[in-house]
Amino acid sequence: MDLRQSIAKLQQTVRMARSGARIFKNAGFSETFGARTVIALAQAARDARRGIKGGSAIIHLHALTDPLRPALVDGDVRLSYGELEERTNRLTHGLRALGVGPGERVGAFLFNGHEYLELSAALNVVGGQSVQIGYRLKAGEVAYILENSGARALLFHSELAPVVEEALTLAKNVSITRERCIAAGGAPGFRSYEELLASGEAARPATVAGGGYGGVMIYTSGTTGRAKGATRDFKRMGLEPVLDFISRFPLRRDERHLVVCPLYHSMAAAFVTMVSMVGGCNVIVRHFEPEEILRTIERERITSTTMVPTMMSRLVALPPEVRRKYDTSSLRWIMSGAAPLPTELARRVEDAFGPVLYNFYGATETGLVTIAMPGEHTARPGTIGRIIGGNEIRLLDGEGREVPVGEVGELYVRNAMLMDGYHANEEATRDATREGFISVGDLAFKDGDGYFYLADRKTDMVISGGVNIYPWEIEQRLHEHPAVQEAAVVGVPDAEWGESLAAFIVLRAGQAATDDELGAWVKETLADYKRPRRFQYVDALPRTPTGKVLKRELKQRVTAAQAASA
Repeated sequence: MDLRQSIAKLQQTVRMARSGARIFKNAGFSETFGARTVIALAQAARDARRGIKGGSAIIHLHALTDPLRPALVDGDVRLSYGELEERTNRLTHGLRALGVGPGERVGAFLFNGHEYLELSAALNVVGGQSVQIGYRLKAGEVAYILENSGARALLFHSELAPVVEEALTLAKNVSITRERCIAAGGAPGFRSYEELLASGEAARPATVAGGGYGGVMIYTSGTTGRAKGATRDFKRMGLEPVLDFISRFPLRRDERHLVVCPLYHSMAAAFVTMVSMVGGCNVIVRHFEPEEILRTIERERITSTTMVPTMMSRLVALPPEVRRKYDTSSLRWIMSGAAPLPTELARRVEDAFGPVLYNFYGATETGLVTIAMPGEHTARPGTIGRIIGGNEIRLLDGEGREVPVGEVGELYVRNAMLMDGYHANEEATRDATREGFISVGDLAFKDGDGYFYLADRKTDMVISGGVNIYPWEIEQRLHEHPAVQEAAVVGVPDAEWGESLAAFIVLRAGQAATDDELGAWVKETLADYKRPRRFQYVDALPRTPTGKVLKRELKQRVTAAQAASA
């Protein structure tokens, strides 16, 4: 290591120490500093030396210092950190008995539930990798992931047993046997999850060679094509972006975090881990239903939650008299992510819940990249905030040159959280990578104060008459119309212009609007060529489970209608 590298390493260590100190203070550890805290810090150091990191070390730490501390709520299941560690230990022994070892993969085909946390922590000790499988997927899609990932075992909820049965029939060249398929809740012909736990010891297992870290494989949403498995080995993952991120918002030891986004997605799982890091309690709900969410916030005294914009849109769309029925004053922060946040929606959320809204940018492939603080999104419409420590961002044009301030370029990121690559897909990994930086196809620009703004996705950009058009700014304008609940704009084939714009509109309850009215609304603040040439009114926009609009489906609707009328 040369002098320059040594200085850079020292500077990074100082930055991380400062972030750690802010987290220690913000979380409230300084208020309870005592013998237990000293023991906890000593145990954390011992675990790190033994190679035990991540979820298992976090759970053990809190189980050692405060075993009765609430760890999670999942319906009728309420577990303390001591109880959670015992279940995690039993599962670790059970996985080893199944033959799951370092580097091997276990599919997680689950609804939101405590099993996710237990499996993640157990695989951390074993050194295995969790393969996250969305519970909305059909048998053919599940079969593809089992084949592509090379998973050796599968944990699933009993309600999904019919899909598992069909997927196992469809899958080719897989190493999963029925004996390695474990049903949470029990299912005929499969071993039950509780039986597997009962077969394992409650004592903390020893770390094996190659264990102590674990990893994850998350299949991308697939808005433009077949899903790709983004892999991440926790052993190679740095902590600077995580520590800097946590130090910027009020994460406390008394956190009661509402987990409503799907845990098979990286965002929800990341915030569960952060809350556990400080000894908070995760309150897990299986499905999103707006009024039930408000009821849960009041009943459980929820202090924070992470949501995609679609969820927040449905919350603030509830009649004011319904929202007023529930006490949500316990909320300290709401984190928005996974999909673009319309500025008008940000205003409505802050009007309803106060200045508690944060917005971050990141991706399964990149980890945490930028964060916008409360009020910044509305003060600087469309911003995704400023860069998080440990990140480097390049905005590049089509020739790979960095664009000037204010100009749109493809957003490339380099940090210590980058994925290792797309599993068994070197071409896709190569296409996403440039000089150690990774892009997921987002277009963005930066202002003179260092704030970043998403322009659109590269695949969503429309070229009409030779002019680049970014649908996101048109959608932003449409969202400001008082009758519009949601909007999505796509490019469709046009004989004269190459592509023209079509807008899909979800109207607010009891509201109406005409094509001419909306067209004039757009033209009032944007150039005429950015005005959609056709409007279609729908009850809902097709979305991935993480809130991204499936624009390919919208394009297919228009092209199918064009073909039918030809």
